[in-house]
Amino acid sequence: MTDPALFRQQTAYTPAEQVIMDYIVTNPQEFLLLSIKEVARRLEVSEATISRFARHAGFDDFKALKNGVASQTLGPADKISASIDESGGDARAFMIQQRDYIETTLEGLDAAQFERAVGAVAGARRVYLHGKGAAGALAELLEFRLKRYGIAVERLASGGSELMEGLAYAGAGDAIVLFGFQRVPVEGQVLIDVGRRCGCTTVIFTDRMVQGGGQKADVILYTYRGEPRAYHSMTSAVALLDALVVAVGARLDGKALEGLDRIRDLKRAYAHLIPR
Repeated sequence: MTDPALFRQQTAYTPAEQVIMDYIVTNPQEFLLLSIKEVARRLEVSEATISRFARHAGFDDFKALKNGVASQTLGPADKISASIDESGGDARAFMIQQRDYIETTLEGLDAAQFERAVGAVAGARRVYLHGKGAAGALAELLEFRLKRYGIAVERLASGGSELMEGLAYAGAGDAIVLFGFQRVPVEGQVLIDVGRRCGCTTVIFTDRMVQGGGQKADVILYTYRGEPRAYHSMTSAVALLDALVVAVGARLDGKALEGLDRIRDLKRAYAHLIPR
């Protein structure tokens, strides 16, 4: 993984340039093997855009950009072997690839941001959750886990005006957790804005190491899900979500355990009617 600090800071990068930067940050080993034409084709941008990005980022040209990336030490998780890429439906190879994704996510984990997320969720008056498409499954999983601790949770509608129904009473002391992979959906942008206006802490799970323009969530949790054009699994996102759940339980300590004990006791009391 390449450190985003390699690129010139305090620069207004265009959306296309942000895509290029994010690709280099998360796939440096692959980037170094490609020509400018191949990078342009893979990211669906022009060669001129890549050349402009190189200059905006502080390099003379594309070659100098490559040299800058090569000068950094790359972690082993970025070196996904060609044999795995060509494995097709091999389950073992796929699982090894997912392990690499988790290792890459671990490399990009910001401990301070993670601790902020733990504090926001554990101390929230209410936690609002939002996920669209496949990310909706993550929101549902987090809802299930947090409710077992006795945390007040509300899963918001994925889209449409119904989204506002659940937000009517959001306020200071609440947390909004959303999932924005590849791009933050318009609903996510609305939630971030609502959070800023009403004093909620916003937490986003994202696979974009470099964030685009516009308002950003208060807390950003990065997960690596594969190359930009590849199949994107949820393995690393689920692993990070479970890490958050466990850390919140540790922060709540006795309160979390009491809730889990009550659930266990209720299951035992009615096991003859509702078997597991």
